[in-house]
Amino acid sequence: MRVRLRLWVVLGCLASLPVFALRLPAQSPTTTSPVAAATAIHGTLSLDGPWRFHTGDDLTWAQPNFDDSTWPTVNLGQSLEEQGIENYSGYAWYRMRFASAQLSQFGSSGGNSSLQLLVASHSVGQLAVYSNGFEVGATRGMTDSPSLYQSPPFIVSITQPASDGSVVIAIRTWNSLPVSYGLLERVHLGGSAEIADKFELARSRQWNRNALAGILAGFLFLCVAALAATLYLSQRHHSEYLWLALLCISVFLRAAVDTAFGLALLPLSVFHFLNPWATWFFIFTTLEFVLRFTVSRWRRVVRGMQIAALLLPITSMLHLDAAFKYLALASQFLFCSMIVVMLFRAWRRGRPEAGVMLLPFFLAATADSIDIFLDFAASRNWVPSSFTSHRYHIGPVEYSTSTITYLVFLGSLIAVILYRFIRVSQEEQRSAAEIEAARSVQAMLIPTRLPSNRNFMFESAYLPANGVGGDFFQVLPLKDDSMLIVVGDVSGKGLQAAMNASTLVGALRNEISHDPATVLSHLNQVMIGAMSAPGVNAVAGFATCLCARIYPSGQMTIANAGHLSPYRDGREMELAACLPLGVIPNVEYEQMTIQLQHGDRLTFLSDGVVEATDPKGELFGFERTQQVSHEPARYIAQIAQRFGQTDDITVVSLYFVPA
Repeated sequence: MRVRLRLWVVLGCLASLPVFALRLPAQSPTTTSPVAAATAIHGTLSLDGPWRFHTGDDLTWAQPNFDDSTWPTVNLGQSLEEQGIENYSGYAWYRMRFASAQLSQFGSSGGNSSLQLLVASHSVGQLAVYSNGFEVGATRGMTDSPSLYQSPPFIVSITQPASDGSVVIAIRTWNSLPVSYGLLERVHLGGSAEIADKFELARSRQWNRNALAGILAGFLFLCVAALAATLYLSQRHHSEYLWLALLCISVFLRAAVDTAFGLALLPLSVFHFLNPWATWFFIFTTLEFVLRFTVSRWRRVVRGMQIAALLLPITSMLHLDAAFKYLALASQFLFCSMIVVMLFRAWRRGRPEAGVMLLPFFLAATADSIDIFLDFAASRNWVPSSFTSHRYHIGPVEYSTSTITYLVFLGSLIAVILYRFIRVSQEEQRSAAEIEAARSVQAMLIPTRLPSNRNFMFESAYLPANGVGGDFFQVLPLKDDSMLIVVGDVSGKGLQAAMNASTLVGALRNEISHDPATVLSHLNQVMIGAMSAPGVNAVAGFATCLCARIYPSGQMTIANAGHLSPYRDGREMELAACLPLGVIPNVEYEQMTIQLQHGDRLTFLSDGVVEATDPKGELFGFERTQQVSHEPARYIAQIAQRFGQTDDITVVSLYFVPA
């Protein structure tokens, strides 16, 4: 609609003009009613009635000499049902006769040739206007094979007066749907300038009634969609933001379809095709958003509901009207129930933001369901047709129940999503700070340079899976030129595992004895004490560890607490198995002595190498590990990482070359 800037000026001017309601008595086609006054009219006449009315269709009813005296009379301000006329569908005619004296009251407008009619339809339907038997105007869908549109107001000119100066106005209407109120809502008669002003007001009213509320709601949802997309781009691991954006886009699409139909841009057939698909898209995206937002376990139930909702557009395409109505009611009920239950369960599980959304969503869902139920009940004549009107006003703007509840729900979405985004951002910042602090502690406890000497050459590689990890190792030079090597893996990942590993490394640095079995016994007690401390997660309550002491002569004493055995020149060494650290107290670990030869290479590693998994689910395994065990430490770690790292990777290699 093109709303002219001088609209309110026109309103003010019209308020000062005399506006008359023309109510003509019943009359025969050959007589005219007397004129109450001969004063020229400078405004417009509102032709509320009485109009002669008859259902059916015959083009001869447009002729001025047709006798319509047997037709009943109706007024436009009342429904046909209130005036004793039953509901109908198809064609119907309205007729009214104007005498020459009546038309002469508009003499200041330039004579009969400048008189015009403004015609407005009450709802979906088509109109054609005849002046003395000649068609002078029609709505868009009024053709030989009429189609349903939302008919906008239109203007026609009265250009065919009879020889006596009288004019018979006949209006032909059509609607394939049941009609109870009457398709003709308003008719105004007046000069071209006054009717043009009335036309602008009527067009404004059509926009206020059929478009503005939907455009405003759609625009707001589109803005929230852009906000949700921005949040998703900044927090990719929170997919609920993406589905919130799609949900808001689905509401925008529904509003766009409704607005296009309300402004007569789409026929009813196209609207009936697009609306079920828009509704299905809304149901699909809303269920997916709530599923991810509440972290519900009802994934299969939601998928079933999303697939079942496809029956709506399918039955619409097959023109199964009765089935579509029942399916629409059933799907609305199941959809609303499922959403409310998922939000309620999430709220009971300690998610307060789900509770904030519960009431607004319930109101929005209930408003939709009530409107659909009332429309369905009225179509079955279970309730009066007046129940199908769900319209309210703010000034000239009309809106519906669903518009209010959707805006309330939109407000709750904005509040909850912003609250959640701020909370998640704060948690991520706090977690990042904690991880950075743990990484700093771990960097001080895990050596970056190993103390090689003239007898030993060391290499190491450490690749945590999540920034910080539970793997640890130490290479400590002793006073007798021997080396103490400790490699371990605390169960679990992340910050808790890193802190447990740091505890063990700190205890190892303070260890007095350097006997491998004794070292493992002391570390076992430290691990048990750490796990029994208040507030510690008992799930991460053990650690595997391997401790070896190698002398310059090549003699090696080694003890194992459930860790992977080292590799010697590409072959796995056989060590006595024992329980990991932290399982039971006072464990005595068995140690054994091995003599290394000149040029031997020892490789100590964690299970992150063996348990690396490719996208197909295949493990790196012991065979591949053995094949690469003679390679440098960094090469072993990188090839396992590229294969598919799932856990922390630690590799320490020793090359024995005695002086």
